[in-house]
Amino acid sequence: MSRESEKAMKEIHKFLEEKGTDDMSIDDANELLQEFTTDYNRNPLQRVTEKTAKTADDFLELAEKASDRVKAERYIKKALELEPDNIDVVSASLDLIDDNIWEYYQKISDAVKNATKLMEKKGLMDEDSIGRFWGILETRPYMRLLDRYMEFMAEAGMMGLAAKECEEMIRLSENDNLGVRYRLMHIYAFLEREESALELHNKYDSYEETQMLLPLSIIYFKKGDFDKAENYLKRLCVANKAAKKFFRAVKKDKLDRYVEELSSYGYQPFTIQELIVELMENSFLFGTIPLYMEWAYEKTRNM
Repeated sequence: MSRESEKAMKEIHKFLEEKGTDDMSIDDANELLQEFTTDYNRNPLQRVTEKTAKTADDFLELAEKASDRVKAERYIKKALELEPDNIDVVSASLDLIDDNIWEYYQKISDAVKNATKLMEKKGLMDEDSIGRFWGILETRPYMRLLDRYMEFMAEAGMMGLAAKECEEMIRLSENDNLGVRYRLMHIYAFLEREESALELHNKYDSYEETQMLLPLSIIYFKKGDFDKAENYLKRLCVANKAAKKFFRAVKKDKLDRYVEELSSYGYQPFTIQELIVELMENSFLFGTIPLYMEWAYEKTRNM
């Protein structure tokens, strides 16, 4: 769901809160939804401008589309004035921090602590909500902030803490709509946490996925269990037919030609594109295993 869709959903919730009642029937609710849809189609949400902006979300939208940093900063400050507890706005304000990694760490850590307290205050950290956070509109900004925090931890080399954040995000949203499990699998490979990696793979039905099989092969290679490493490598080659081409391109230093073909809109699963994106997004792991890449090339040559 895009930010625009989330904005429309907020309007629906606001409409139902204003016109609905606690004891209304399903039929009554459907009638109200029909009324909202009719009104929405007649008067769809207009493009936000500086003159029409009223809410923190409006100013955040302006900041995201701003042509320069000065305007973006002004819009974000205005959004913070209107809603200092708006998690998406607080997260956006982190982009305004100059090149000071320690200050960024302190600010994002505080942001996560405050956002967690806010979730608790709103009663969202209960058993009815935990496990389906991405399915609840109000908790999505929190999940986005945690994702940003986790990525920072990984980039800063704080891999144990990054793993804990990934695990927490999966606990909160078991469907893992943000794909955190793939990042976590590579962190487990970096930390050589075999049992955790196997449990994670099993949690998601042990699907034969590129970004599950390759890290598992790497884990066993790092542990010196070359038979299991080769087994997962073979499974990878079956699941992703481009794996052999990928390792050959790495060996021959010819990945650039494939990198140029990548789209800014994402990659196609089970192709060399997925493997290249995996390599780039998890450099903390792949930058430490040159011997594995050499070994994988030799093993896949005759597969």
